[in-house]
Order: sequence, then C-alpha cells, then structure tokens
Amino acid sequence: MAELPSGHLSGMTVAVTGASGNVGTALLRALADAGVAEVRGLARRRPPETEPYAGVRWYTADLGEAASEPVLDEFLAGADAVVHSAWALIPDREPDLLHRVNVEGTRRVLAAAGRAGVAHVVALSSIGTYAAGPQVDPVGEDWPTTGIPSSQYSRQKSAVEQLLRDHDAAHPEVTVSPIRPTLVLQPDAASEIGRYFLGPLLFPVARAVPGPVAKVLPLPLPGSLHLGFVHAGDVADLITRVLDRRAAGAFNVTAPPHFDADGLARAVGSRRVPVPAAVLRAGMQAAFTARVLQIEPGWLDLGIGVPPMDTTKARTQLGWRAKHNGGDLLREFVAALGAGGGHTGPLLHPGTGPEHTPA
Repeated sequence: MAELPSGHLSGMTVAVTGASGNVGTALLRALADAGVAEVRGLARRRPPETEPYAGVRWYTADLGEAASEPVLDEFLAGADAVVHSAWALIPDREPDLLHRVNVEGTRRVLAAAGRAGVAHVVALSSIGTYAAGPQVDPVGEDWPTTGIPSSQYSRQKSAVEQLLRDHDAAHPEVTVSPIRPTLVLQPDAASEIGRYFLGPLLFPVARAVPGPVAKVLPLPLPGSLHLGFVHAGDVADLITRVLDRRAAGAFNVTAPPHFDADGLARAVGSRRVPVPAAVLRAGMQAAFTARVLQIEPGWLDLGIGVPPMDTTKARTQLGWRAKHNGGDLLREFVAALGAGGGHTGPLLHPGTGPEHTPA
C-alpha cells in the first residue's frame, strides 16, 4: 500500500467484520502495513494463527443470530472505526437465511456501532446495489441504488445501503462510507471463489479439464454481458485511504478495462459463442433447480444490467489508483483456478460459504 499522507491510522482501533474473507483478509494485510494501533476481527470461526490473521484480536459470532448482539457490543467498544465486510453468499436457495445474515446482520452491526459511539462506519457494498443502466458511459456514485430486482444479491445490497442511509441520518456526527466494488478477485482465493460459483459438482469438472483444452472450449455468452474486475488488495488499499482521511460518502472501485462479452472470452484465451440471454438464463434456472448449479440466474441479470463504474471520486479525493489491471487479474485468477491456487482455509467452508466473496 502506498504511504498515506495524513498518517493518523497508526493511532486507530479498527474493527473488521468478515475479517477472514476475501476482502477482509486483504484488508488485514493493508492495516498491518499501515501500522494501525489495534485491529479487531469478527468471523463465524476463528482463523488459524498465521499471517495475516495472527496479531488480530478475534471475536466469533453469527450475525444472523440475536446471540451476536452482546458480542458485537464488546467487539465495537472503544473502536474508532468499523469496516463491515461480512456477507453470506450461499446458499442462494435459502433466501430467508441470507436475509437474516446480510440484512438483519448489518442492522445489528449498525445498532451496536451506534451504542458504542463508533465515529466512522465503512461498509463493503457492491456494484450490485446500482439500478440497471446503459453499458456505454460509466456512472458515478450518484447513480440510483435501487438494484436489479431479479437478483437476490442485488436486492439485499440495496436494502443494506438503505440501512446505511438511515444510520447516517440518525447519527449526523458519524462518517458513513459505503464502498462499491465490482467483482473482487485475487489469485490466492481462486479455489474458494471457484467452488462458490461453480458448486460441488461443476468445480471438480472444471478443474479436471486440462488448460490447453479449456482454452479452445467456446464460452456461451450473451452479447449484453459486461463485467469489470478489481483485485482484493486494491479494494483494501482504498478502504485504508477512506479510514485514514475519514472520507464520507460512497466510493466506486474497479480496475480497467471493463469487458464486453467478446473481450471477456479473449481475456481467458477462449472465444465466445453468441447465446441469447434468455436462453442462457433458462439453462441456469434449470441447472439451479436441479442443484447442479448453486448460484441463481439473478447473477446473470446483474452482469447484464448494471452499468460500468466511474472511479473519479476515488482518484481525486483519495489519490487511489488500481495497481492491478483487470485483464491481467482475470488471466492470473483463471490460471490459479486451473492450477488449484488458493487454499481451504477460512475463506470458504463447505456448505456455509465465505465470509465475503466477490461483490
């Protein structure tokens, strides 16, 4: 992480929910480099005493349960800032469970932050909170945050941003900073993320296909699909800058380039076979219903609907630049996925999912 000019991070106590997840792990590294006085981590399970988890003051709780509330009070007592990155992505087929963890869990974190008088609330939101828009001009942080209605993930992210606005209105003395990244990747988490998106049946099949063969297999993608990527380390860098400057408001986070469907196929060394979005969605729905695919087709709607993001605010207010090119990141991630990159540590536990995976 680049040196931060204001430099008061060294005296802060920062509490991080979902601290053993994809972004949370990267953030622990960044906070250690910044010399933060104390880092507290909250997760459903305590991770091993290895870097970057060693030296963190750990608390364990399931945010979907009311029993987490006294733990949160202790976790946030005396904290200068909280970074809320905990999020459950699976099981998609249990929306009530996901709502309890993600929406009601956020409500519990914010309530505890209010009781503890935490001065700065940073929340890992998502591009998924944005309403559908044209895939031409990037949008700023003022784009509507009503989400993509057919995407469960998007609906919940949109609901959480409303909770953040409510907290901001109820506590005008508090700085509230939603962070809105696009798909967050890091090669170190390739296996964990791959298991989530492909599931227990398709992931071993994908891993068994040799790299040269995989590159000649066509990708069935609709022309309306557009995606951006950002490295977890770059998201962590932005969050530390937000903490250091106590910067208010939302921040978009993505890395160039923004891929259309053909560019996405080329980036992974393949070629695209045009498929109508409705046909692909129907196939995803059938696979989801048959429990072959564990992600709902709303994820496709998200990839088709959300517009690209403008990061001017992050650049001008925070001096932030993505250090990882999105194309290079995607190629490295795919290579790591094929080679078995990542590990089976705290980022993913079978049947329960990561504390937080791609946004």
